[in-house]
Amino acid sequence: MSGIRELMLHYQQEQKPALIAFIMALVPNEDLCLDCIKALEQGGCDILELGVPFTDPLADGEMIERFHHRGIKQGLNLKRGLEFVHQVKNSCEMPLILFSYYNPLYRMGLDKFMQEARAAGVEGLIVPDVPLDEMYVLDGYNIETIPMLAPSSTEARVQMAAERQATFIYCVSVRGVTGMRRLPEQEIKDYLQRIRAATKTPLALGFGISGGQQVETFRDYADGVVIGSYLARIIEEYEARPRLLPGQMEKAFIELVKAREGKNGSV
Repeated sequence: MSGIRELMLHYQQEQKPALIAFIMALVPNEDLCLDCIKALEQGGCDILELGVPFTDPLADGEMIERFHHRGIKQGLNLKRGLEFVHQVKNSCEMPLILFSYYNPLYRMGLDKFMQEARAAGVEGLIVPDVPLDEMYVLDGYNIETIPMLAPSSTEARVQMAAERQATFIYCVSVRGVTGMRRLPEQEIKDYLQRIRAATKTPLALGFGISGGQQVETFRDYADGVVIGSYLARIIEEYEARPRLLPGQMEKAFIELVKAREGKNGSV
């Protein structure tokens, strides 16, 4: 059983969400990114989702898109991302999910990519531009591939995701791209309950999570929460003061953990 699956099942049984951090590999730079990742773990992050810079990040909103383009300008790519995974795994205990679009995987060759990803320590894979009915191309490599659903997903698509028996289903919170925003609370709760009725697979909510209040709002409905744009905003705010940035990342996650446990830090 992978560390991701074990953690998600644990939090599902505990009836509170795992905290999953999304951070772009090697941005703002290698050392500072690694320091931020270490700080996230110290702050209580459960699972790391590491993004690979790509030229056309169609699922990502303005803030994360900027990080993709910054990475591309720095000459970052899938090869460098996998090299960085080795460094992360040598420094942290968190299970690691790699987030990439399909084109870089295809260009490297799926067999070569999967072999190198496993060797680097990747346990899970999210590829947002591979449709559910084509995810079979990613199967058979002993890396957990994670399906995605949205509020607009049909019952047939929900059933298709359920049948994969994945570590978790990534439930996109909105009809759109990533980014911090006010979320329609009741609509999302109804959406999560609809998917919950169709599967026992843990559910992780992502896209649009902007802080502890939303973690607390949805903690009884999701088995995991993905925090990305919120962390990207902190990086942009503090990267000019690099000595302060890791501490701010740790502080942010400590607050998210408190929100996960309830306002007073108790279930």
